[in-house]
Amino acid sequence: MQKKSHHVSRLRSALSAISDLSEEAWIALEPNWEYKELKRGDYLHKVGEPATQIAFVLEGALREYFLTYEGQEFNKAFVFSDEFSGSLLDLISEDVSTASVQAIKPCKLMVTQYQSMTDLYDQFECLQRMGRVIIEGLFIKKARREYEFLTMDAPSRYQLLVKQNPRFVKELPKYHLASYLGITPEGLSRIRANLK
Repeated sequence: MQKKSHHVSRLRSALSAISDLSEEAWIALEPNWEYKELKRGDYLHKVGEPATQIAFVLEGALREYFLTYEGQEFNKAFVFSDEFSGSLLDLISEDVSTASVQAIKPCKLMVTQYQSMTDLYDQFECLQRMGRVIIEGLFIKKARREYEFLTMDAPSRYQLLVKQNPRFVKELPKYHLASYLGITPEGLSRIRANLK
């Protein structure tokens, strides 16, 4: 019971950092969240399945990735502890998922149905503001990533990643990092060798 209350407390702190939650809003929101564990390799959801959940990572790491028709994987994002995950396009469109969300380390999560959050928007302005801030943050990340891919070469993208997200470089296997940068693992090794 004490452990669950600690998880709930961390979730509340993370949400309150995004938007000041009223006590009434939290009382309505909190019962919709539940604790979940994923083993390494488990999925929050896969491509082609309905995307319905948002997850708050208590421990571990998730990757969000696309899969081509040929079966090639392209990492679009990594989510670590104290961050939120969910395939926003799929959640908003209410269609089957275009991305998979998979644990790359054992994970402890708090999860909720996206719909249960949006159902409360009309009742609580603070929750509506929270949703807007989260979406704006995801849009900024996406726009920056597009800019980097369109205007920078692979070595420049790698150097920027080292500067802005050193956690990626320290904690991710080389093949995941290479996929995120849009290059092969061999290409990543060459870039690292040239930069030494």
